[in-house]
Amino acid sequence: MSDDNVLLSTIEEAAKKHSTEASRHKVLHRSLWGASSIISVLIAITTAFDFSLLNIPSKNIATFFAIILPMVTSYIVLRSPEKLWIHEINIRNQLFDLHTELNLLIKRNAEFDPAVFENRYLAIMATANKKWIEIKEG
Repeated sequence: MSDDNVLLSTIEEAAKKHSTEASRHKVLHRSLWGASSIISVLIAITTAFDFSLLNIPSKNIATFFAIILPMVTSYIVLRSPEKLWIHEINIRNQLFDLHTELNLLIKRNAEFDPAVFENRYLAIMATANKKWIEIKEG
């Protein structure tokens, strides 16, 4: 395998990894947001209406949901899935753009310096790491 193809496959693997992570964080973000919304509605319903479910008064059910909601909300804040999702999509797009540019040059048999593309790849990955740390540090 030529050095160009090694670089091309390295960039593609990194882009796919970021894409996978972005998908995971997208699902996590949407799930937590949905859970938070549902729990909030359930708190409102169980507070507004007086009933029993399995001999548990609605007031106690509301209390249970009120205890659960901050845990879900804090998990959203601590994990930052939305910020990570957006960050990973941005990095994925930069990597796919770099991959496409390099691939087009290779297919045209154009003269280019692979070191330039390696440096651009490394710069994208360094920026990605720095931004990930910033997001996690909050």
